[in-house]
Amino acid sequence: MNLINTKITPQSKPVNGGEFKNPNSKVKTSIFYFNDLHGQIPKMQRLYSAVQCAQFRAEETGSDFFKFSSGDTFIGSDEKRNTAAANFLKIADIDAQALGNHEFDITASICANLLKNTDTKILGMNMNFPDNYSEMSKRVMRSTVVTDKSGEKYGVIGVQPSDISKRLKKPEILEGITIDDKDQTIVELQQEVDMLKKQGINKIVLLSHEGNETEREIANKVSGIDVILGGHSHDLIEDVKDGENLFYSPSGEPVVITQAGRDGNYFGLLNLEFNDKGQITYVQNNVTNTNLYSPNLVMTKTMDSIMGVSPQIGTLFYVDAIPRNNLVEENPWADFVADAVKKELDADIVLVNSANFRGSVGLGTVTERDISSIFPFNNKLRKVKINEKDLVDAIKFCAKSLVSKSSKPGIMQVSGLTYTMNLQGELVDMQYIDKQGNIHSVDVNNPDPNKTYTAIYDEFLLSGGDGLDMLKQEPQNIIEKYDFDKDKCTIDYIKKLVQPFNVKKDNRIKIV
Repeated sequence: MNLINTKITPQSKPVNGGEFKNPNSKVKTSIFYFNDLHGQIPKMQRLYSAVQCAQFRAEETGSDFFKFSSGDTFIGSDEKRNTAAANFLKIADIDAQALGNHEFDITASICANLLKNTDTKILGMNMNFPDNYSEMSKRVMRSTVVTDKSGEKYGVIGVQPSDISKRLKKPEILEGITIDDKDQTIVELQQEVDMLKKQGINKIVLLSHEGNETEREIANKVSGIDVILGGHSHDLIEDVKDGENLFYSPSGEPVVITQAGRDGNYFGLLNLEFNDKGQITYVQNNVTNTNLYSPNLVMTKTMDSIMGVSPQIGTLFYVDAIPRNNLVEENPWADFVADAVKKELDADIVLVNSANFRGSVGLGTVTERDISSIFPFNNKLRKVKINEKDLVDAIKFCAKSLVSKSSKPGIMQVSGLTYTMNLQGELVDMQYIDKQGNIHSVDVNNPDPNKTYTAIYDEFLLSGGDGLDMLKQEPQNIIEKYDFDKDKCTIDYIKKLVQPFNVKKDNRIKIV
């Protein structure tokens, strides 16, 4: 039976200036959520402003208020960046978080040490520790957190990605920790929920870093979970739509799934009403662009104290919207950055894999940290000689992302090239634009293996990352190795621009 009040549709707005009204409702709840921040410090400075506004609004409406993360707040091995991210969890007073795969980029022990100074509950129901292991096991709670708000009890469960071993550079950084597979996790979730129900706890939230496909399966197979705050698959889920992110458990109760994309570009505020049986009678899912909020001064000062004050390099006046799925669309920041690298390092062509972009910059003052946060992996650039056939093959390989369910590895972002793909993920045509601005057509069906270009891409692509083996080069084809990533070129480029500057895409990548 559909328990969502049909008089208040899932997409409707609250009535009476935000006062929720439903005759079958008993408890009002507001959940601020985010996932896959990937160490985006500038976004955390803005998110804190958003958290404060959301909390004030919840108090106005008399709603129980929660702040949850579904994992991947950390990323990479930069100690200062991850320390700053841990301080964000502390200062924003995030109630609970599930761990993602990127929390382990710094090894399990270092991750546990960074989390020691936060009060955030770290939840990992499907995480297993080796005998006599103490570091992470002291910090992670395998059991459910039961939270009392206004006399109402909520159960909060956390699960880690079952495919974590495939997402890490080296399995040994897990230090013997294992994660249960998907099927076992689903069984354990039902057991955990049943235990909570016996204790009279009937409002249950799952923080999941399993990815949307598995989260949908959980919603359809496990009875008793009301809300699944997802992560890992970087889906941007707006509103609440039956059959898309509103499902019904085997017992017939509604289950709402959310996820706020990646890199802190968006956050969500989920407003709910429950009846006395703990069933959702009203739901409203608001997903908001983080850049609409100004950086919080307190959070900015804290980040500066950890990472150092970041020099201002310019003022951003206008920027085209970041695509909702930046893996398979032209990205205005990718155009800007690739052009900057091409100009600063004097190349024919620049290639950047879409997944390498992990953020964006808001309007106003731009600092070096803002730009560096877009590239948290710190891959070093390489100038190489590449033949036309390998270049075309690389673009074709990435074009298949248009028909990939996961949109991976993502299309290739470029400078010095324009190209067109069709909806079947096929490369239709391509042009090379030389340094004088002349356009040269490239035969994508019969590319010339003897024609070469000077190209710049990073060491990840040079290693054949994401399956791009055609971008590997013999030593004699590597012209120059640089000890920096794309951010340095971009920073130097911005400093030379007339201020304020704009970031716009120019349709160099088309889909027909």
